[in-house]
Amino acid sequence: MNSATNSFENASDFEKVVALLLERDGWQVKMPPANTRGYDIAAVKNGIPIAVQVKNYRVPVNVSQLERFFDFLDLPIAAQFAGGLFVSASGYSRQAMAYFEQTQSNRVRLGEIQNGRLKIIGDEFAPPSPPASQEPTYLGVFTCKGGVGKTTVSAHIAGAMALSGYDVALIDLDPQKNLTTLLGKGLMLPGTNRRPGNTVSVYDSDKLENGRPPNDVKMVVCDCSPVFEENDEELLKKFTYCLIPTTLNPLGLNKNGDVIKRTVKAIRRVNQDAYIFVLINNYQADETRRSQVLKDQYQRYFAEISEDDEKFEFIDPDEVVIRNSKQLFYWGYHIYDGGRPELAFNSVGGRCLPRADFLNLLNYLEDHSDIEECRN
Repeated sequence: MNSATNSFENASDFEKVVALLLERDGWQVKMPPANTRGYDIAAVKNGIPIAVQVKNYRVPVNVSQLERFFDFLDLPIAAQFAGGLFVSASGYSRQAMAYFEQTQSNRVRLGEIQNGRLKIIGDEFAPPSPPASQEPTYLGVFTCKGGVGKTTVSAHIAGAMALSGYDVALIDLDPQKNLTTLLGKGLMLPGTNRRPGNTVSVYDSDKLENGRPPNDVKMVVCDCSPVFEENDEELLKKFTYCLIPTTLNPLGLNKNGDVIKRTVKAIRRVNQDAYIFVLINNYQADETRRSQVLKDQYQRYFAEISEDDEKFEFIDPDEVVIRNSKQLFYWGYHIYDGGRPELAFNSVGGRCLPRADFLNLLNYLEDHSDIEECRN
């Protein structure tokens, strides 16, 4: 192994011989562009891509020359290869062989030409590992009681995310399946001159493999069951963000406040790390001071939770609310007139309150949490 075994006039001749021998052994060979650094031949066999470096030296290859090839395979540019083959025309020094054997790399093989054949030292190349399945990020929308717009908020915050460049899907956890009734298997959001359209798929939790959507989905909005205990506890543990919509009315705190507090406590029993936001939905502006009095009452009511829980936040209605609008009031009417499923994002008279409000809500979430890291 430590003496020259072949003699070639130049490196180019040796590369051509190695490429020919690889093809004889069933490899598909491709020569990279001139002056490519790190490898001389790209080869594929049985779906396994490798980088091949050839050395036409008159003396055996030494340790430092092998090390440089190992270092190349650790670079991002080499991520396209499952492994590497180092082929020497002059064999390998004893120290280089000891280095190779002690390294026990599952990616690098050595090669030399013997009796007109390419001999590969080491086991066969292993097929590349499938890409790790990345867990999506979950946002759960809860309710304190019926009629506060949980399903509406779920669908439209997902729509706002899709408009903003998130790969997002919806999961219907509510036994009533209102989300599935309204949107079916999903909907297509039209594109603009500056961005393509986007699809938001709806999944039934009972029909998901391993309880999760396909791997290309990075953000999942869950329309949760109004009965907290009916939600999958293991899924709740995965939630990074929670939204609790409520309404601003004189009886709102009496009817909803205690339920919201209990919902927050229930979430915290299974998930101590999620961001929790309380959102005012179906807001109606009031020219008198009545709405301001109600907002002040709500803020004082939830201040106690905020002091004890740094990831709980009552969203100031002066910053973000979902306003009452005809678009949202009649959202879902398509199930009666046979129209296609869509969100309440179409403009009326040149304006669209729901689209503006939900994009504003998403902007608020991005400013007050790390949710923007999920954007493509």
